[in-house]
Amino acid sequence: MDLSKGFYGITMENDSIGTCKKLIDFGAKAIQYRAKNLPSKQMLYESLEIRELTKKANVLMIVNDRLDLALVVGADGVHVGQDDIPPSYLRKIVPKGFIIGLSTHSLDQVLSSEVDFVDYIGVGAVFKTSTKDAVVIGPDLAQQMVKSSKKPAYLIGGIKLSNIDSIKGIGAYGFTSITDVLYNDYGHFLEMLNKWNS
Repeated sequence: MDLSKGFYGITMENDSIGTCKKLIDFGAKAIQYRAKNLPSKQMLYESLEIRELTKKANVLMIVNDRLDLALVVGADGVHVGQDDIPPSYLRKIVPKGFIIGLSTHSLDQVLSSEVDFVDYIGVGAVFKTSTKDAVVIGPDLAQQMVKSSKKPAYLIGGIKLSNIDSIKGIGAYGFTSITDVLYNDYGHFLEMLNKWNS
């Protein structure tokens, strides 16, 4: 399976399984399991369950940060940050076809040689977000980063129905929204998608 254009789902740590199911019901074609503060054993059990759910639904499963978990549960890929093991090293040990994503927060990071070893990048935080303590780059810099990227770029950070119009023309491969999607119903999500695709 290849990465799909449009929406890229990310689970919420306080209910990883429930939010995964909701994202599948909403039609997400790629879901990232992200848990920063849970014991490794709990993350393993959640990852195994999410792998079963995503496999049954024919949805890509990406694990945030933890390559060990991704490999153990047979996930489709891993997403890493700037302070994690660089993708050039990860690529040496992952199976053929394994997806690697990388978070970027500046133009220099987008132009880094490490991007040669990834399948996609995350660009953000585009707006202020409540789910992560991140520097806000704004739509203008986000657009520069997307246009400069050799790889598909997904926008992340504070994206909501109320501001998606301001970023839909940036040229990104897709976007992710956590709270504005998971705290609302399918109609709200569908309106976001329609605005993105308009």
